[in-house]
Amino acid sequence: MILFGLRDTGSVNSCLPVITILKNQGIPVSVYAEGSALTLLRDRFTLISECKMSNLLDFVKPSLVVVTVATKGGSVPIDLNNEAKKRSLSTVLVEEMWAGHSAFKWEVLPDGVCACDEFAKDLILKSWPDYPGSHVHVTGSSIFDKFISVQTKVAKYYLRERLGLSNEWPVVFFPGQGQIFGMTQAVPMLVEALNDLATPMHLILRDHPSVSFSKAAEYREVLKKLRTGTIVDSNKLSSGEVNAGSDIVVGVFSTMTVEACYLRKPVITIWSPEIGQSLLEVTNNTLGEWPIINLGASLKAESAKEVMSCLQKILAEDTATMQQAQQKHFQTDGLSGSRIAMAILDYYRC
Repeated sequence: MILFGLRDTGSVNSCLPVITILKNQGIPVSVYAEGSALTLLRDRFTLISECKMSNLLDFVKPSLVVVTVATKGGSVPIDLNNEAKKRSLSTVLVEEMWAGHSAFKWEVLPDGVCACDEFAKDLILKSWPDYPGSHVHVTGSSIFDKFISVQTKVAKYYLRERLGLSNEWPVVFFPGQGQIFGMTQAVPMLVEALNDLATPMHLILRDHPSVSFSKAAEYREVLKKLRTGTIVDSNKLSSGEVNAGSDIVVGVFSTMTVEACYLRKPVITIWSPEIGQSLLEVTNNTLGEWPIINLGASLKAESAKEVMSCLQKILAEDTATMQQAQQKHFQTDGLSGSRIAMAILDYYRC
């Protein structure tokens, strides 16, 4: 039996394909869920939830425990990992993005880690300098496997048809994130830039699932100041459909901006020292800048004037360098889920 511990949306999206692969191979799997993972999976799985970790392990009696990272702490991953290690059970951490491991203080480290790329592996080994490099498996992240078959031209047509966008104005998508502070800085920058640019655009702003209506109101109020273009209600479509159908993606450090790199979209990352500090705090001083910037896969803007400059560059189709970086660093063969499953099975003893 393999027990998966899930908490956040990212861990659910990353592990569901892996769970399916393992089940198809005849491997028995149980799922413990809490937080947003419980809400997402309640109608799709027979789940175990709201259980003490000691009772959970006594009930399931797994041979291997797979833990995942979370933006807000709970029993996953630390308590579950600790209880498993007390029983001399092997544990594997599946990290779907960079630096997720660093959001927690690990009392005892997992036996293996699945990392999304070499950059993520380097970050893990910097955080855990005595950890064996051979135990960090660069598998890719199955959350991005889907992009092997996405057709963005079709997605653009679908988005405009479903949302009734009859004119040819560019669609700018701003995916939200859980850290409100970054949003309250970045959204006003974008609105000011769009006003100064004076080129009509459709703006779609989506709130992160973890953000309450009252919290979102703190940055949504500024949308009333947009003088050029329109604010589009995109509730008919999923965030993934909006991302695939948009023309430009603007964000802070949302996973959606990473997905936009896989989709070969022009991306603008809005940044400031304060936003950088909030990322440092979230990742316990591991990341001071969003890696898509470091890798050259996104433009970077630190003021409304720079956001406008980036928009002008994109409208002029001066994006060759960014596209080359996206093609180099954000490729998928659709097999990351299979590689994660294989890495997990290296630690599985029936």
